[in-house]
Amino acid sequence: MIEKPTKGKALAVRKVQSAYLQIAEQLRDLILQGALQPGEQLPSEAQLSANFGVSRNTTREALRVLSSQGLVQTSRGITGGTFVVIPDVSFVQANIENGLGLMTAGEQISEAEILETRLALELPAARWAAERRTEQDLDRIRLAARSVERGKVLSERTDHSVDFHQAVMEAAGNRLMAVIAPPVWRIFAHCAKSSPGRPHLWHDIDCDHAEILDHIEAREPDKAEDAMRVHLLRLRSID
Repeated sequence: MIEKPTKGKALAVRKVQSAYLQIAEQLRDLILQGALQPGEQLPSEAQLSANFGVSRNTTREALRVLSSQGLVQTSRGITGGTFVVIPDVSFVQANIENGLGLMTAGEQISEAEILETRLALELPAARWAAERRTEQDLDRIRLAARSVERGKVLSERTDHSVDFHQAVMEAAGNRLMAVIAPPVWRIFAHCAKSSPGRPHLWHDIDCDHAEILDHIEAREPDKAEDAMRVHLLRLRSID
């Protein structure tokens, strides 16, 4: 006997996205996969609408989504059109920093987790900096370290400390890490500025910077990494 299907049985289905979101997603994939290159002009709204079989209003909404994500920009005039955005490091970092700032303020990320992330990024960076640094890298690290020492208040020292760690990160030669790390530092720095700080620790921090610099200059990767670890763990005492 054939069993009849149960009426009203719930099916595992996915909600269909709006047409403009589907178009935006497809165009986003093409951009991120490199099929549409930075600076390249997209087809006109009329061409895109014909390709996707939708109205120009739907296409326009899709392009607005991509624009809000920082993937395309539209210009007017004879030479105007919609173009894939040429990557800008500061724009990328600002978006990361804004997101991390909101998550920290909403207690979705803790200061302890920020410190752990710094350890994950900066220990190998110190090692690689010792292996790869140039004389120009050393000059920049020295300048930043001196600026930290001259700081009279916590906010000044914190700002220059970011410069010191950025100089070490760039000496490491990993461009992706150099993009990712600054937003993490700035959120960490914001937390540090909101606390009174302990001036008696400033001398120790200056000594940490000097030791890290010495090991990078001497091309001592193990010691540079160890010195960075000691320094970052000391920062837990600033609050």
